[in-house]
Amino acid sequence: MKKFLFLPIVLSMIFVSCSSAQKATEVNATRVSVAPYIKLDCQELATEMNSLVTAAEAAGAQVDAEYRSDKNAELVTWILFAPAAFWISGNQEETAKLASIKGQLEAVQEAQKINSCVR
Repeated sequence: MKKFLFLPIVLSMIFVSCSSAQKATEVNATRVSVAPYIKLDCQELATEMNSLVTAAEAAGAQVDAEYRSDKNAELVTWILFAPAAFWISGNQEETAKLASIKGQLEAVQEAQKINSCVR
């Protein structure tokens, strides 16, 4: 009977997530003021939007890479030395950067609406 209980407990420990790592799609935008963007004209807003989209794609790729790395490390840690899995750090730094960029994108989009740039 004990053998039957041991396997589910071990498997559940392996698949229980201890890491706080997030995927890029799970990161929410951090609210950014629209004030600095309102004074820009439509061309400048479009340029800013393009650079932010590029930065968001790069940051999203970094967040996803860190997520995969963290999850792989977590799995290996659970297999080799389970207590160490509780010290896996996650990808908070990368997600914070992505959240900020997403917030800036939302602010630029709002400025474009206020300045009647979006048709």
